[in-house]
Amino acid sequence: MSYRNIIADNCKNHSVVSWWLRFAYHYTDITNAVNILSSGFIYSRLNAQQSGVMKNDNASRQVIDVTNFDTVSSVRFYFRPMTPTQYYNEGYKHYQLRYDNDTNANTPVPVFFLFDLEKILSKNGVKFSERGQAGNGSELFEGEEAFSKLNFDNIYSVGGQNIEEVKSYRHAEINYPGKIEIAEYISFILCRNEIEKTSLLNMLRKTNPKQFALYRNLIKVCKQDMFLKNGLFITDCRYYNGGIVIKFADTYNKKYYTSRQKAKNSVKKLTPVKLMLTVEWFNARRIVEQKQISTEIDYEEAKPVNLNGLIGAKEATSISIKVEIDGNTMCYIEQPVDGSVIIR
Repeated sequence: MSYRNIIADNCKNHSVVSWWLRFAYHYTDITNAVNILSSGFIYSRLNAQQSGVMKNDNASRQVIDVTNFDTVSSVRFYFRPMTPTQYYNEGYKHYQLRYDNDTNANTPVPVFFLFDLEKILSKNGVKFSERGQAGNGSELFEGEEAFSKLNFDNIYSVGGQNIEEVKSYRHAEINYPGKIEIAEYISFILCRNEIEKTSLLNMLRKTNPKQFALYRNLIKVCKQDMFLKNGLFITDCRYYNGGIVIKFADTYNKKYYTSRQKAKNSVKKLTPVKLMLTVEWFNARRIVEQKQISTEIDYEEAKPVNLNGLIGAKEATSISIKVEIDGNTMCYIEQPVDGSVIIR
């Protein structure tokens, strides 16, 4: 049976989220996503670190340090989103809540790259596993016959029933040595909400206008069956009449995760987190004024931040706002100073 026929059968019979089974998934932080789109390649962890294109190391060092060389030398894809790893590192997680207290296990603004699964599997040199490759890894396979024998019911399972039994399958991987040029295989680039989509577009446009034009129409928001929304993240950021307002999501999943990890890590009270804004007023020729503003927010009860009296130089026509939490880029917007529509 061909990859195409196996995938078609899987879509009908092996998952309640049928569209998952058409794609291979690469998951990373927005800063890394900009570099991937700008370069046109996804690199292995080893190559990305050596070339300096990995800005956010969103994996647990405790896990990576015991992962075999062939795995860190390969580009890695998941068969699905909403993996156990994603549960622990999606969204900005307070350092006191992170997986095994590992400060690297964090993806503040997650972005998913979706690739045509049939094309990826058909590429010479591709191998896949029924479970994850982190740590000691699991057996790797190749070819259509081996693919047809994978436990797709467990790989694409949802919900919490028998979680310990199936959770390792949710980390099933596809590996390819070295790097992959994305243009031939990319289907979509998915963001968690509109402000993060706008941030990705703006950051890419500033970094590489040519690649921005090439990929802008593939960058979309996915509201269901992709993101867990259990960390701290921004839902709105804008400038109007000399003021900036920043709003944060308040989800049940974040409250549940926070409560669970506080108990697990024996934490009674979380320290405040540092919010840094870099505001620039500019026109077509240059930046005419810049300000940095620092404040603290309560991670558990993140109230809207309102800043007033921010009137820039008269010659400015536009304003940009970059928001960071503990040094992690959370959003980047540009808009005209008259308060009209956000540039994207």
